[in-house]
Amino acid sequence: MSFRNAAATLPAALASLLAQTFQNWELIAVDDHSSDHSAEIVEAVADPRVRLTRFPEVGLVPALRHGSGLVAGEWLARMDADDICDPRRLEKQLAFADTHPELDVIACQVSVLDPIGEGLVRYVDWVNGLADHEAMAKSRFIESPVVNPSAMIRRIAFDRIGGYHDPLWAEDHDFWLRLLEDGARFGRVPEVLLQWRDSETRLTRTHPRYGDEARSRMRAHYLARLPGAKERGIVIAGAGPIGKLLARHLEDEGVVVRGFFDVHPRRVGECIRGVEVADSAGLGIRWRESTLVSAVGVPGGRQVVRELALERGYREGVDFWCVC
Repeated sequence: MSFRNAAATLPAALASLLAQTFQNWELIAVDDHSSDHSAEIVEAVADPRVRLTRFPEVGLVPALRHGSGLVAGEWLARMDADDICDPRRLEKQLAFADTHPELDVIACQVSVLDPIGEGLVRYVDWVNGLADHEAMAKSRFIESPVVNPSAMIRRIAFDRIGGYHDPLWAEDHDFWLRLLEDGARFGRVPEVLLQWRDSETRLTRTHPRYGDEARSRMRAHYLARLPGAKERGIVIAGAGPIGKLLARHLEDEGVVVRGFFDVHPRRVGECIRGVEVADSAGLGIRWRESTLVSAVGVPGGRQVVRELALERGYREGVDFWCVC
């Protein structure tokens, strides 16, 4: 657990850990240069399992890397200083791991605490519905397929990919993409075991690494590393803003964008970045050897493209991916 100026929420977060029915755990609490009395709150916990540490570097990722380096157990469980665990969270996730020994990541369902607007609620509804590895793996480019503080990660898998990196985009989504790329297997306990707090100061609302530009760069970076992407190129379904931005970033990664598909009459026949926008009627016929990426951002657009792609013989998670 990394924290900075979390005095208002730390007591409830710590209490939820101390109430766990599974008791053989250790908390590595990393103080990321707090200026309030957060560290004193942690120090006041009279429990030898709670370990406070400080780190000279500033920032979330350095703090996470420092804290994870101190973990001694087989499993590394994430939690933020403003979230609340169900008392049986650790017990149930470990039991799920015991019955699914092939898994490297055990997530759980979450609920939103103090929601601000509908965006996070919609995301939680979506991510809670990704019930198994296949669902999470094929949805990896849409949004993060795991809520970071809901996860337990097998230490050997964590170390194999070098833990958390500090990219130009969201470090948690990057972490899951690298694990999936490495062959890690994911699962989810089908119960709400974490209350995930929303707030106006969430980094996803305030930091550019979580914005549209950074997210598109991340998608392009990992799409470019898919088998055959650079050899056979990519074709994009959706010639709107999301598709255009993705095309630029794919080209930056050395991927040839063969063309676009769209349903909008004004877009069909245009050229974008030197390639044609074709009518969606040709999907599955034109550029069939290339990987298809759906970048349609309008409500319901993903499902429309998905149904058409599957009908035309594409396999989602193999030669067809959705990014929004």
